[in-house]
Amino acid sequence: MVASHDHAPRPRGTGVLMLVLLGTLMGLLYLPLLYWLGWTTLHTQQLAGGALLVVIALLICVRDAVGKLRLQPEINNLGLGLLALGFFYLWLAGRARFWLLPLVLLSFCFTFAAVMSFLFGKEGAGWFMPALGAFFVFGVLVGLFPRLDWPLREIAARYAGGLMQSMDVPVKVVLAAGEPAKLLLAVKGHVFEVATECNGFGLLTSSLIVATILAFQYRLPGLSKLGLLALAVPVAIVCNFLRIVSICLVAPRTQLPYGFVHETLGLIFYVGALGLIWKMAGWQTTPKQVPPKISTDQP
Repeated sequence: MVASHDHAPRPRGTGVLMLVLLGTLMGLLYLPLLYWLGWTTLHTQQLAGGALLVVIALLICVRDAVGKLRLQPEINNLGLGLLALGFFYLWLAGRARFWLLPLVLLSFCFTFAAVMSFLFGKEGAGWFMPALGAFFVFGVLVGLFPRLDWPLREIAARYAGGLMQSMDVPVKVVLAAGEPAKLLLAVKGHVFEVATECNGFGLLTSSLIVATILAFQYRLPGLSKLGLLALAVPVAIVCNFLRIVSICLVAPRTQLPYGFVHETLGLIFYVGALGLIWKMAGWQTTPKQVPPKISTDQP
């Protein structure tokens, strides 16, 4: 009488060969996308935190998949369907005048999910949803960075100035002409520039990525996912202009180097914003009963 626990099919040589060819094809197809994302991230300080979060999410997904799923390379219907969607979005991107970047990102995500399904079985794609969702959001935000830079700076300066005025702190928001133009906050004889690094885009990117990862990790319903993402935007904006207010009020009153004050307060509000989003995601989760495991022992 022998108990058998191993019912997974053994890897087939043809399946492994097809996966190698598919992986090579995927690398060739999406190399321009990955190169552009990497180059832009390296040359944009505000994107570094978001990129790091995407990498961490991917590493966690790989760890969980390897630890809880069996590596069984084979072609399955789910993977083929995901692969067809990936190629469809890539074909659509080649003919689209608008939404080019989101379509290419979607194509990459579906193709990557297909490969994971081929590697780890039908459950493989689901394990990588948090990382793929984070990658998609990050890619979209990288494309939006040039357009959102100035509007985010205006919002930060306006609300920071308004809050300080409500606290009876004399402040003026000044637009200094030049090439490029500068947005300044004059606070009690001290002038602070709301530069590109102060637009809060880094915090916004990290907040949306964390919200996406948690939404998929906690398997929130569709509306709850959208709600968490929608809440992440005002949380990031509010924490950013509060950071600017704190710098304007604290820096003139301390002998500490300005760079130290700037980075320390920035880190406090950065961690605070991500912690708040984490807490909000937890509020939307409900304990679920884990179904009992069905024994596969053979009598």
